[in-house]
Amino acid sequence: MDPGEVSEDQPRRRRRRRSSSSRNSGSSRSREAGESRALSIDVRQMAGQIGGLVVFGLFFLLVVAAPIPMGGNRDWAWAPMVVVIGILVLLCALGLAGREGLWVRTEESTPLLVLIVCFLVFVAVVVLQMSGFAPATASSAFYARAGELLHETVIPVPTLAVDVTRDALLKCLGCAAMFMIARVLFHDPRWARLLLAVFVFSAAIVMTYAVYMAVATHSCYLGSYLKKEGGYIPATDHCLMSGTFVGSNNFGCFCGMALVAALALLFDSRSGRREQETLEYGEEPNPIAEWFSGRRVTAAAFSLFFLGGLLLSASRAGAAATVIGIMALAALLLRGRSRQARRWAMISGIVVGVFILILAGGVFLQKSSRLFDVGNLNRVVIWKVSLAAFAQSPWIGWGLGNYADIYTVHQPITITLPNDKAHSTPIEFLVEVGLIGGVPAIAACLIPWGVCFLGGLRGRRQRLLPAAAFAIAGVAILHSTIDFSLQMPAIGFVVSAFLGLGWAQAFSPTEKSQRTFATDR
Repeated sequence: MDPGEVSEDQPRRRRRRRSSSSRNSGSSRSREAGESRALSIDVRQMAGQIGGLVVFGLFFLLVVAAPIPMGGNRDWAWAPMVVVIGILVLLCALGLAGREGLWVRTEESTPLLVLIVCFLVFVAVVVLQMSGFAPATASSAFYARAGELLHETVIPVPTLAVDVTRDALLKCLGCAAMFMIARVLFHDPRWARLLLAVFVFSAAIVMTYAVYMAVATHSCYLGSYLKKEGGYIPATDHCLMSGTFVGSNNFGCFCGMALVAALALLFDSRSGRREQETLEYGEEPNPIAEWFSGRRVTAAAFSLFFLGGLLLSASRAGAAATVIGIMALAALLLRGRSRQARRWAMISGIVVGVFILILAGGVFLQKSSRLFDVGNLNRVVIWKVSLAAFAQSPWIGWGLGNYADIYTVHQPITITLPNDKAHSTPIEFLVEVGLIGGVPAIAACLIPWGVCFLGGLRGRRQRLLPAAAFAIAGVAILHSTIDFSLQMPAIGFVVSAFLGLGWAQAFSPTEKSQRTFATDR
């Protein structure tokens, strides 16, 4: 071979080797870039999953802890809860719990808009009550008298105490935020069922403490706080069971809500793991054995536990509201069933109710026999006084949270004890924020409750969760018409959470298309 020809081929081979090596290096760099992008995507997805778990964990922790510190009815108890709720709102707005819950579906846009408008009108009235730009109201006379005593000019505002109104508004904002958070979080039925279980667990803690205090101090103490008015004789005094709540009536309402939640878990018709395995291996299912699963036996035990607390609290309004809640749950779940199934369900409920009432309802029956005592009729007198105060300032009221002050002015001579509640949340709202603020506030509670009811009327497969939310919230809502359980932050926050759950499930698509927060990105 000619040496000249060899010298000409060598540069060509070197160029081919260089181009081949450049192609190999380019492909390797593209693979590394793809792997880095996949790794970054995996890291972001994992971070999103961890963030979602943190959001759900904080929400469930709030539900568990809310009733423990005296029902959340002290500033040192509810104020930290509102801070946690605010943090959860920010985390949900950032999409850490999934973005599917942030979407507004077409069918829910109108009721959601009406709900938001009602709440904003209520907030606007409360803000107006704290400002000096409001028109003169009945409170102007009290500010004028205060100016005379202090020898200075006092600018009148509709509310009697601005700081009290501000604190009450923060509680209402906390309830609204709980509703919106639950609407975002619980569009997936699995997480919604977990909220039911978490609430039952929370109520079990409260009920266990109530049993302990009944044995240790005859239910007259909550920690070091003496619930009984007047003298206390440790050996002979017995108080009604009230757990971590100061009053037995609110405790009875809380037990009634927990009872309805436990019954909802008891009659949950979703197939268990054993039933799925039986169908998978082609075995003949045993309906009796499948129904009495460990989950249902546990739910039945909790139901009896909470029923005992409800009866020992001797709350007549709580028991009546609970019975209505159970009947509503049963009616929604049995809708579309055979007539025989409905008949057997009614007979079983009556037999079990009478049997348990005979065994454990002695205190309840004893208190019910004193229904028309003079002390019990004082509530009617309080309602009359409240309506008289409402008539003096009917449009924007006396100031949110200021019922105790205006009651002191109108307190009748027949009732010597101080009182800071109207024992009817709707009447108290009308007194405090008037017609302009009170009617939208009541509507802001009833609209999601009605949405839960409509969700419970839907197809048989998805009716459990909105029906349970309607019945659980209904216990507190009905009880608050003649008491003030909704004004307890622990109960108000939980009711808002279940209304949000029922709202999310009422407008959710079919259960098969649900996705968790980890897969909806």
